[in-house]
Amino acid sequence: MVRVSENSASASLQFALNKAKRKMEDLQMKGTSLKRITRPSDDPIGNVETLNISSNQSDIKQYKRNIDYALTQLYASDQSLEQLGDILLKAKEIAIAQASDFYGEGIRKNVANEVYQLRNQALSIANKRLGQRYIFGGYKSLDKPFTPDGKYHGDKGHVTVEIAKDFFVPLNLHGAEVFFTTDDSSNKIEHPLKKFPELENKSKHDGENEKVDDLGMGRDLASITENEGGFAAYNNMFSQLEALATALENDDAVLIQGLLEKFDDTADRLVGLRTRIGSLINSADNSENIHEADNVNFATRKSKVQDADIAELFADITKQQGILKTTYQTAKGTINQNLMDFLR
Repeated sequence: MVRVSENSASASLQFALNKAKRKMEDLQMKGTSLKRITRPSDDPIGNVETLNISSNQSDIKQYKRNIDYALTQLYASDQSLEQLGDILLKAKEIAIAQASDFYGEGIRKNVANEVYQLRNQALSIANKRLGQRYIFGGYKSLDKPFTPDGKYHGDKGHVTVEIAKDFFVPLNLHGAEVFFTTDDSSNKIEHPLKKFPELENKSKHDGENEKVDDLGMGRDLASITENEGGFAAYNNMFSQLEALATALENDDAVLIQGLLEKFDDTADRLVGLRTRIGSLINSADNSENIHEADNVNFATRKSKVQDADIAELFADITKQQGILKTTYQTAKGTINQNLMDFLR
């Protein structure tokens, strides 16, 4: 017959009591947070999945902030192009009216003042700011891009922002492509990481190092590309308005008539630029819709993995309360015994 000491019995009861209390505390914690996973040890695999989902949700939040910023910039550029189109349309109407012999020299000189004002309005739009940044300055967005005489001091940079995984959109149009003659009409934007050749991705295939598509296959830019070598000569908007004003002052009907085709070319360019802005806005809107759908899917999956079943949880709490109560009653008769209990 094996003899069990009183200390062993007390230790066993104490262990059972502590175990029941820890289980009850764990259930109460889950009941407070309504989470099935309160610590990594509860479900290591589920915890890893939850962390991955949380990381993806954080990325989506940043992408949506980038989209909001991009749309603000793009809408400001589109509004400016619309205003420039209105100025150009007004100048063309003046040129058509004053190209005939119906108006005399005096009227043309008076109308020249209106053209000068149109030119000043175009210059004001060229130096438009959004916050502290000039929208037509290229990378030099903190410096005024145009001087009072219409000279461009910006550069030809396109600022890009990532609105989805490896998907970049340019935020701006630089002043040269909007107002001045440029030898390169292509709006093809290089991937921003191409400036850092040390970041080129490489992979091993069949035991040999193989370069992968220069900085990542499938990294797209939301821009409209033209054929290689597709160049066009653009007209200078400021020079056109100044030439019209000069022609009006000098009563030069021939020059006024010659400017009509130039105005048409510039208007076509502005339409093309607005089309590009529209395509970028559509890309940003589509990406935002995709992010909204992904966010709902991630939230649903995270809830299934992490959240507790409320009915099951409170049933377990009720069951554990009964177990804890029974353990207390069992331990009470043993732990509280004294010497007189053994002498009876």
